[in-house]
Amino acid sequence: MVSVISPPRRASPRNATLENATPVSPRADSQRSRPDLGTLTALRFVAALWVVFFHLQAMRQTFLAPIYELFRPVIANGDLGVDVFFVLSGFIITYTYLDRLGPRFRWRAAGDFVWARFARMWPAFALVVGVLGLWLAYGAAQQSVQSWSLQTQAPDLTPWGMLKQLLMVHLWFQPGTDGASWFGPGWTVSAEWLAYLAFPLLAVALFRLRRLHPLAALTASVLVLLPTAVWGPDLPIPTSEPQPYEWLLRIACCFTAGAFACIAARNVDRTSFNLGLAGPGALLVGTAVVVFLTVAGKPGPGRLAVLALPLLIALLSLTRGRLRSALSVRWLQYGGHSSYSLYLVHMFFIYLFYWVNRDWLRGAGPVPMNLLAAACLAGIALATHLLFKYVEEPARLRLRALVPRPVA
Repeated sequence: MVSVISPPRRASPRNATLENATPVSPRADSQRSRPDLGTLTALRFVAALWVVFFHLQAMRQTFLAPIYELFRPVIANGDLGVDVFFVLSGFIITYTYLDRLGPRFRWRAAGDFVWARFARMWPAFALVVGVLGLWLAYGAAQQSVQSWSLQTQAPDLTPWGMLKQLLMVHLWFQPGTDGASWFGPGWTVSAEWLAYLAFPLLAVALFRLRRLHPLAALTASVLVLLPTAVWGPDLPIPTSEPQPYEWLLRIACCFTAGAFACIAARNVDRTSFNLGLAGPGALLVGTAVVVFLTVAGKPGPGRLAVLALPLLIALLSLTRGRLRSALSVRWLQYGGHSSYSLYLVHMFFIYLFYWVNRDWLRGAGPVPMNLLAAACLAGIALATHLLFKYVEEPARLRLRALVPRPVA
């Protein structure tokens, strides 16, 4: 799940502009409406936690039981956290790179964009793939790779399988997501990488729509999401077989919807919308999504909530005042920036909990199981911090420094 999903940090207000426009006065610039990536960084952390708790259901019989009982319908729909990441990714990539890549395709600009995304995604992912490869190799000596990986299909541990993992193309060769990655949610990294490779071409079309009226852009984002809302994992429409290439439809729809949501947010000054209502509007939409998921209960009908994501993200990006301040607190911002590392590492500790609890603590009682759960949660937090601080960020900066940025 998710993207994955690690967009660039928010640029300085003095340097970040949505258009290559002539300089404006400080007063005019302060009044100018534009998306705020800080609020969306906080949303990334919330989405990451949603996915993590969805996967942590193996621990629902531990001290986490009250949380799972209280938020059961929302956590059961935690797979939607992936959709949040995909829509966010389309929004932020469009915000950051649309004006740099449009109005025509240029190899140098496209190459710089692709390298920047590779530098962000690959180092941490490659390290986790290496660690999980050793884990699977150890498990394969004990029992089948399929059962050890906790997936319905066995991952490919051949040299070709390893090469696909390291090139982040492991999902491109099969219609389903199970068994594509060496760790379950790793399929999203491959889907996101495909979206990044396609974006320089998509940007040429989006650039011509960059002045689209906000209502038209939001309408387009919802229409784009309709296929994945009714034809995706845990379908609202009954079906006996998983739909092939659901993942391709999902990333294409969500990423494009996020791009249109960004166009709507950046053009909001073309309407009479009062930006003071963005915060209350975001809270209202977010509350409506939670209530809908609670009422829907099951993941199938709950997928319809994806249709509200473009509006929620656009409103959050325009939020000012107290909500913006609340979402800008340091721990939320750090959680958002490190959400990609959190997404990558958490499954390893879920594997540890599952196998230690099954093979070593069977019948040992609740105390050892609770201690194991607490240790795994602490391990997730520590591993996230270490991966982000000592691998993801330093490697990104070093790889970016290898290729000078083109002159704008």
